[in-house]
Amino acid sequence: MSTPPYQQPYQPQYQAVPPYGHPSPRPRHIGKLIAAIILFIVGPLVGLLIAGIGSAIVAANIATSGDVVANGQQITLSSGEERTVYAPRDNFVTTCSVTAPGGKEISTSRSSGSNISNNEGDFASVLEFRAPESGEYRISCDGMDDSTPILVGPGITFSQFRWPIVAGLGVGAVCWIIAIILLVRRQQALKAPSQDG
Repeated sequence: MSTPPYQQPYQPQYQAVPPYGHPSPRPRHIGKLIAAIILFIVGPLVGLLIAGIGSAIVAANIATSGDVVANGQQITLSSGEERTVYAPRDNFVTTCSVTAPGGKEISTSRSSGSNISNNEGDFASVLEFRAPESGEYRISCDGMDDSTPILVGPGITFSQFRWPIVAGLGVGAVCWIIAIILLVRRQQALKAPSQDG
């Protein structure tokens, strides 16, 4: 009687299990990406808003710091003061003159392109002058009634709006710098080796 061949006992095959279980997916740091995108978009808008509000405040201060007098009336100035004469925007003014305390007409320079609004109305710049001495100066403009209001105040220059513009640009730049830092840190985190396993 023949002996059946020897067979190895059945041994089930097992898959190796990672020592800490299945690896979790790598974080993608989406929060940093979203925050950076928001800062890139919102930063310039906030900067423009700050610059616009600051410029409006400066313009309002210029408009309210002047003297509104009737055409042909006098204003009091100190020696060396520089003033701009603004006539109503709806009046066509060709010539204005400034008379010094001694009755002599002083030299002026033409000014145009500056517009100011206040409670008295809307005004456009006509001329600029510097007071050679302290005293009363008479402002007269042709083509207007004696009751027509004239605004005599500081001139509008770019330097007066410098700080609002700088502040707006600064806020926008800070937002962009923070956004770039977030993107760099996200990129570094994505390149870092996984801590799983």
